[in-house]
Amino acid sequence: MPSNQEHLRSRSNKKANKAAKKQEAAAAAAANRPKVNGPRAARDLLTEAGTFTFSLNSAFRLLLIARCTSALFGVIQDCDEVYNYWEPMHYIHHGTGMQTWEYSPEFGIRSWAYVMVHAVAGWIASMVATHKMQMFYLIRLAFAAASSYVEARFYRTVTEEINPHVGRYVFVALFFSAGMFNASTAFLPSSFAMLMTFLAFSYTLRPPVQANNKRVFHAVMCFGIAALLGWPFSAVVGVPFVIEELVVYGQDGTVDAQGRPTPMVRPKNWRMQRVLRLVKTMAMCAIGISVPIVLIDYLFYRRLMFVPLNIVLYNVFGGVGQGPDIFGTEPWYYYILNGFLNFNILFLLALASAPFALIAAYVDRERLPGTSKLDAAWPYILLAIKLLPFYIWFTIFTLQPHKEERFLYVAYPFIALNASISIFLFRGWASRGARRLGASIMVRAALVRYVSLAILAVYALISVSRIAALATRYRAPQRVYSALWKERAPDQLVNLNYLQENYPYDASVGDINLCVGKEWHRFPSSYFLPNDVRLQYIKSDFEGMLPKHFLPDFQTVDYEEDGKQMSYRARQFAFKGARTIQPGFNSYNKEDSTIYVDVDQCDYLVDADFPLRPWSPREPRFIQDEKNWEILDCEPILDTANSNRLSRAFFVPGARGLAWGDYCLLKRRA
Repeated sequence: MPSNQEHLRSRSNKKANKAAKKQEAAAAAAANRPKVNGPRAARDLLTEAGTFTFSLNSAFRLLLIARCTSALFGVIQDCDEVYNYWEPMHYIHHGTGMQTWEYSPEFGIRSWAYVMVHAVAGWIASMVATHKMQMFYLIRLAFAAASSYVEARFYRTVTEEINPHVGRYVFVALFFSAGMFNASTAFLPSSFAMLMTFLAFSYTLRPPVQANNKRVFHAVMCFGIAALLGWPFSAVVGVPFVIEELVVYGQDGTVDAQGRPTPMVRPKNWRMQRVLRLVKTMAMCAIGISVPIVLIDYLFYRRLMFVPLNIVLYNVFGGVGQGPDIFGTEPWYYYILNGFLNFNILFLLALASAPFALIAAYVDRERLPGTSKLDAAWPYILLAIKLLPFYIWFTIFTLQPHKEERFLYVAYPFIALNASISIFLFRGWASRGARRLGASIMVRAALVRYVSLAILAVYALISVSRIAALATRYRAPQRVYSALWKERAPDQLVNLNYLQENYPYDASVGDINLCVGKEWHRFPSSYFLPNDVRLQYIKSDFEGMLPKHFLPDFQTVDYEEDGKQMSYRARQFAFKGARTIQPGFNSYNKEDSTIYVDVDQCDYLVDADFPLRPWSPREPRFIQDEKNWEILDCEPILDTANSNRLSRAFFVPGARGLAWGDYCLLKRRA
């Protein structure tokens, strides 16, 4: 039997143990509690301990807010997006639309497979949409969701594989980017290739492995879809991935019975194994992607052709008087200016990422473990491989005379990544410099925190200003074409896609002509026109080649009712217009005068009136002709030719130097 003293001693020990456990729990909670001030917090910031990052789901939700804003309020900046992609998809959905020469079977340098993939989103949207304009915006919202997902995947990979701080900078860069605001919801192959590049690099940023083929297969598949279904030239950004596969072995390992990681023995012929693996995967993916593309294009063109090859042959080997240069050329610094518009200071930091890496390789050499020079240089070699895609893309397209903003879309993931790495390296130098000057750890932590915060705050402010300028100053076309739907009878309950309710049931009811002259390039697509309204061109000072109408995918069906002969329009889904060669199309951008109609045949007219611009006999001021035209709706639009360059590029309240015009929908007076 224990004595009373032993019993009391035991109780005392239990109480002491319990009190010690409480103290340990309190200490652990205090350690986990975020601290804004104090040496411990400063040390954590410098050592990146406990860095906060968004989860994949949280990043997706936040990015989706920005991308949905783009889908609903963003403007269509490129007429190629309308005529080469929205119009063919409208032809698939509704049987009418405008056809460019690229879709003529004679040339075949646009793939119907790419359009069909996106048309699926339209058919799903049609289940809930009451008319075509809703369908248009629902499709753009689908683009927004896809972009948000791949951006979130890319951000999480950067966070996990490179650095959590770099990941946070990438997230801010993508969320506020004016370039991403435009590109994420654009219906363009370059935009599609950008999304697939985001997805591809969510795999390629992970280290190579010898044990399985998962990383290689997913990366090659994404690069292949981007190039073959989207834009063939995007494949070039996969070159650094191939280099890494053949140069870097990685850190393969297994787990033993006790759960301890053990490294695998490196095979002597591992590079040859990588080569064979790459070749096999590329061949398998190329066949798996190409066969459906060829079959879908054959369904429409009724010719056996490989469109990605046609695109490369025309753009690279177009010949005299052909090729992309006939559509305009730009100076060598075009992408520097354009990159600054869309990413402002981060674009300059992206350009500086390679020099920053070289400086870091010299300044931080002693911080890296290892005894040989290769040990010290190897991390920077790996970093250079990550930075290389941006420089490859930027160099190739800077050397091309024909330049367009959309050509830079594929590089947007790399602009965000390279700039974020530059910020991370720069903040490290700021800390090291302050330490050499004798600054305390508190001062150094504040410097690290606020240097990156200041850079990103300035970037976000300029980006929001750019986005606001685009959304408020160039949105007039989409608003004005939307006003046409007000011409529909207010009590119309069926056939909401028509101005004339009986049009589908009575083939004797004719089309309504809406005409454009000099404003042909701002047409937002046939999704903004009721199905009984046809876009027509009147002659302007433009002397290039304009699109033509696809042959309508309808047939007239006759029937007799109560002894009276009737007829109605029926959709065929034969797509005969896709395989018909229309006369007048050419690859030299030469005008075809047969596409124009006389202005007297126009029921409606869309035109812009810029008071500060001179007018010509072929471009009169229709808005001033009140005798023949009634104004249904007008919206202000910026006159870029007579506005200050800086003021027109960014939105600043009260900014001067802006000139405005009127963008109007006109109706012919009876």
